[in-house]
Amino acid sequence: MKRLLILLLSSFIVACTTVPEEAFEVEKQTLHKRTNDKGEAEFAFIVTVKATPRMELAKNKPVSKKELKEFAEFKRVEESPELKLALEESAVELLKQTLKEESYCQAGYNIDNVYWRQRSVQLRGHCL
Repeated sequence: MKRLLILLLSSFIVACTTVPEEAFEVEKQTLHKRTNDKGEAEFAFIVTVKATPRMELAKNKPVSKKELKEFAEFKRVEESPELKLALEESAVELLKQTLKEESYCQAGYNIDNVYWRQRSVQLRGHCL
């Protein structure tokens, strides 16, 4: 029984230490509210991430295996569908928190459209 407990705890510790750091950092988030011609409440929520500089390899010296591996694994939001999806999921969570804090769309909401720019995602929708 003790061995099982020790095995579970060590597995948990290893799992916690291998969680990758966040690949992007939110720079700002903005909630725009309006009422349309029909009197319905609408919103546009924009989340922008900080710019990630491009990773470049030195051209005047040989590249090590470690540097080559880091270069191959390096991703930017602007170029990575996986990171864009992660940013979109993060934006949905931030939208939930912001709408709650602002007491907007208290009966619920629907996201109608998602628009992408280089470093930002915009969620547009309406209140129920």
